This record gives sequence, C-alpha cells and structure tokens, in this order.
Amino acid sequence: MKTAIALLALFVLVSATSVAVAQDGIPSLLGKWDTESRGGLLLHGKKQGNITHWEPKQKVLKGRIDVTGQDGRFVSGTYTSARGAEKFIGMVSADGKSLYAADLDGIWDARIVDNDTLEIVYRHVKPTDTVVAIGIAKRQK
Repeated sequence: MKTAIALLALFVLVSATSVAVAQDGIPSLLGKWDTESRGGLLLHGKKQGNITHWEPKQKVLKGRIDVTGQDGRFVSGTYTSARGAEKFIGMVSADGKSLYAADLDGIWDARIVDNDTLEIVYRHVKPTDTVVAIGIAKRQK
C-alpha cells in the first residue's frame, strides 16, 4: 500500500512538473521595452506616410514597445517613437523562441534572445514609402 501511495504521489508530482514546463515555454513579454533600430526608408513620392516612424535619410530609430496584454501566445500593445504611436498585435511561436507581429502598416518578426532581449526585423511597403529595419529591444527594469 505504501508503494502504491508513493507511486501515486510521484505520478502527481511528475504530471504537475510537466504542465509547469509546458506553460513556462511561453515567455511573458509584458512590460516596456526600449528599442534601437538601424535601417532606412525608400520614398515613393514627396513625403512618407503619416504613421511611418522613419524619415528620409534617417539611419537609427529609437522607440518603445509597451506590451500591455498577453493571453497565452497572443500579445498586444503599442509601439511609440518621436513621430507617434501605433497599436500592434502578435503571436509567440509554439516553441517560445519567436514573436510574429503586425501593426497598422507593417510586420515585424522577432527572435526572443532571452527574457529581456528581442532582436526584431521590421518591414512595410506602402504607396508612400518602404521601410526595412533591424533592431534590439531591451526590457526596462
């Protein structure tokens, strides 16, 4: 009887641990992230779009990502730079190593380097302009 109880306790412990590991595979991205990106803008006319954060001849863009909501793998928030702010939504990959997001006019793919670092590739193509940038986001502490 003691052996059966011990085996049952071991089974419960292993099962609980397995669930915790599976849930821990999805990192929490909630919080504020400081970003610095390097990239550029290709202008198609006289002026970039109203919600484009980049300007002609600009090489570096600093901003902030505020992840204000996370429900499992789904995240939402706002990206803000000196030129304005726009909302975004995204999904964390099943393995917890990547984030795929879209804002009002573009998409970004991020590699989750560690709990406090994202490496982000951003791009958009619009009638007014095209942008490609690669940056690092560091979680504020």
